[in-house]
Amino acid sequence: MNDLLTFVILGLSVGAVYALTAQGLVLIYRGSGVVNFAQGAYSMIGAYLFYRVAPDLGLSQAAAWPLALGVPAVLGGATHLLLMKHLRRASALVRLVATLGVFALLVGIGYQLWGRGQDLVVSPLPHSVHHLFGTGAGISEDRFWIIAIAGVLTLGLVALFRWTSFGRTTEAVAENPVAAAALGKSPDLVATVNWMTGAVLAALAGVLVAPILFLSVEALALIVLRSLAAALVGRFYSFWKTLAAALVIGLVETLLGRYIVDEGPLAPVVSDDRLLFGAFTAQSVSHSAAFLMIVVVLFVAGRNLPVRGELLDRLPVLGSGRVSVPGLLAAVAATAVVITAVPPAWAASIQVSLAAAMICLSLVVVTGLTGQISLAQMGLAGTGAWIAGKLIQTQSWPFVPALVAAVAITMAVGVVVAIPALRTRGVNLALLTFGLSVVLSQLILQNPALTGGMAGIDIGTLNLFGWAIDGFDHPRRLAFVTLALLVAVSVGVANVRRGWTGLRLIALRSNERAAAALGLDSATIKVYAFALGAALAALGGVLLAFRQRNLVLTEFSPFSSVQLVVYTVIGGIGFVIGAIGGGTFAPGGIGGQIIHSFGLGTNALEIVSGAMLLVIILANPSGMAFEQVRFAGLVRDRVRPPGRRERGAAPAPAPAAAADSPRRERPAGERVLDVSALSVRFGRVRAVDDVRLHVGRGEVLALIGPNGAGKTTVIDALTGFVRPERGARIRLGGAAMEDWGAARRSRAGLVRSFQTLELFEDLTVLENLLVTAGSPGPLRYVTDLVRPRMPALTAAGAAAVQEFGLADDLARLPDELPHGRRRLLAIARAVAADPAVLLLDEPAAGLSEEETAELARLIRRLAENLGIAVLVVEHDMSFVRTCADRVAVLNFGALIADGEPAEILRDPAVVAAYLGTDAAAERAEPVERAEPVERERA
Repeated sequence: MNDLLTFVILGLSVGAVYALTAQGLVLIYRGSGVVNFAQGAYSMIGAYLFYRVAPDLGLSQAAAWPLALGVPAVLGGATHLLLMKHLRRASALVRLVATLGVFALLVGIGYQLWGRGQDLVVSPLPHSVHHLFGTGAGISEDRFWIIAIAGVLTLGLVALFRWTSFGRTTEAVAENPVAAAALGKSPDLVATVNWMTGAVLAALAGVLVAPILFLSVEALALIVLRSLAAALVGRFYSFWKTLAAALVIGLVETLLGRYIVDEGPLAPVVSDDRLLFGAFTAQSVSHSAAFLMIVVVLFVAGRNLPVRGELLDRLPVLGSGRVSVPGLLAAVAATAVVITAVPPAWAASIQVSLAAAMICLSLVVVTGLTGQISLAQMGLAGTGAWIAGKLIQTQSWPFVPALVAAVAITMAVGVVVAIPALRTRGVNLALLTFGLSVVLSQLILQNPALTGGMAGIDIGTLNLFGWAIDGFDHPRRLAFVTLALLVAVSVGVANVRRGWTGLRLIALRSNERAAAALGLDSATIKVYAFALGAALAALGGVLLAFRQRNLVLTEFSPFSSVQLVVYTVIGGIGFVIGAIGGGTFAPGGIGGQIIHSFGLGTNALEIVSGAMLLVIILANPSGMAFEQVRFAGLVRDRVRPPGRRERGAAPAPAPAAAADSPRRERPAGERVLDVSALSVRFGRVRAVDDVRLHVGRGEVLALIGPNGAGKTTVIDALTGFVRPERGARIRLGGAAMEDWGAARRSRAGLVRSFQTLELFEDLTVLENLLVTAGSPGPLRYVTDLVRPRMPALTAAGAAAVQEFGLADDLARLPDELPHGRRRLLAIARAVAADPAVLLLDEPAAGLSEEETAELARLIRRLAENLGIAVLVVEHDMSFVRTCADRVAVLNFGALIADGEPAEILRDPAVVAAYLGTDAAAERAEPVERAEPVERERA
């Protein structure tokens, strides 16, 4: 019993350290809305300042505290003022990558100053040993102090935000920075103070955990992982929940480590308390199990689709995927000449960069094309290298079969990594994939029993069909093989970008809600992207690791996954050529060779790459490749003869309708949509209460009501974006749809538009319409790698182009269109899906009177000429009178009237529902159009 209590206290003390760093993360997020992946780097800096710099300067322990806490505070404030302040309007990916850049820069500086070793240090807290109940294992007194410090600081933070003006100001700034600034509150001042305070908490955690964890740059920096997990459980808001989650994580890790190890062959290491917390020790099973618990919790709590307004940020620019054959041949020839001409050491560095470029290319697919933030790619690369190495070592497989098997098996692992992406996204997904990278690292890549420890995996002399390509004796040959494979996979990814598969990947990246509303299966698309990315990572990982005869897989660490994102963003994460540029920064690559030729140390590359990332993020988040492409475009514009347009620049004509895409045949008078007992509850608030609706073929039903009446929630519930209460009945042509997902409902004919449009901003007008052109067969995902093809516009799509007058705009991007035409495009895209029922959410919002009248006539033509049943939410009563056959009225979520427009608009109950919004005048004037989106949560 005493033994159990001892390990409980040890676990709680470790969890308390995680809590300190996590509370800093919560502070920073509440003050600025940024999830700070650099928090662990502040911990590392604070610990080294306390235990290394202060003694070297001859400072006392009392004087070391201001140094250890003050410098990270300055770094935290500078991070906001010099970087994050200027990225306030940037996408979530850009802000996340910016904090990763700070992380990489500070860790690189740490390696440069203090090396990669591990040192023992003594806690500044009282550390005499106490024996519980006079017997059993002893516990150092500092463990009790750490738990108490975490509890007191959490209580102080709760009090700060609940009872002080600073806390209230922070809440106000987080809720509405513009309004807060108008009231004289400085959002930048609030954010800066919170960044500085969060950095101080991280530095304090570093000082306290170093005696437990060892003084190590990488180990201290990576405590951010479990701190992020704890903050995520607390939803980056609740200090108490964050503390509880951190304590549970520390407790589970310690108890699992204690009892798993004691039961098995790892028992001898238990006596050393420090080994319970090492980053790459025999206790990896316990660390992995604790994190996997968090993965399960977050996955269960996640959502299949993002809620309204979530993740609509514009991501970095994408390349076109077009391949210039002469340019490609020239680049390959030049690279081959360089490999032949340079010394063997330089040829080996080029091979490393080419192999790393393949791993960067996996990020181009997963993050660049699909918008899924993955920090697991280096872990997948190392897994592929380990599988191939073990097959060669233990089964004597030849290189090629081992390589193919490694790629195939790693693809399966990539599918497992994709599972969190089905219900999480954005920063949550980044955290989970980072954690999975740690799991792969600790269970496999850093496990001496599986990798041979420092001796590595002996693969002997490498050969390809009898031709020696050993990286030690024949670096040029291995470089040529790597170059050939890189060219092949780069062309394959460029082909995917130009084909039907790329169209679907980019649609998902641009707007997952809109993609689902048009029938795209987001699960299939995400799994494909992660599987293809895993295959590319495995291929690059094998070629990167196999340059040595004994595979030592330490280079595939979780920190390397962070660095990989940095390299790829520098190169240009939306461009195939950007992956090649990113590979030049890989450790051991050509970038390091160049830096080494100037007499700089091996750690200088990490510092340079981190600094370059921050500069590029501020100048152009799309990376160096975008600047190269833009410069090449300017050059072409200068040398192109007058009157000659660039290929593809002319407006694209409307394609002919696909012969195999007939319109749905619907019997005259068919009752298409029938809804009853539709109720939706958010917490304690019932947003929709027992609504009954029906719409027939060729009929227009207008759903009106005052602001907050629940109209948009009705559309969300009908189309599968909100789950109604049990008992709801939704029938489309007699088919029960209550249990169907949003994409399946769309494919069945229930298609919607959005109040906020939610267009695919990265696709042209034509490509927005082509997204709806049916679903490709599974084989298309493979054939597009070799022979990319775009779908033909459906008959409904061609009709939409004609009805909406979009023929001259097909080659333009949506943000190049005026607001009125953007709204028309949103409706045309829904019509191109050939709907049986079209649900339009405030389609006339922001239009002029003339545009509104024309849109009303257009909707009538859609119903009469194409036989579409239309349910339209609108506030403009002139619009409703023009286009609607019937009007249904909602008030406080309940249906209060349903009938012909003339009758309903004179109904006293309807007029009374609009009181407070000047509704009495609505008999002659339109009702106010701008309706705020109903809240998803109470």
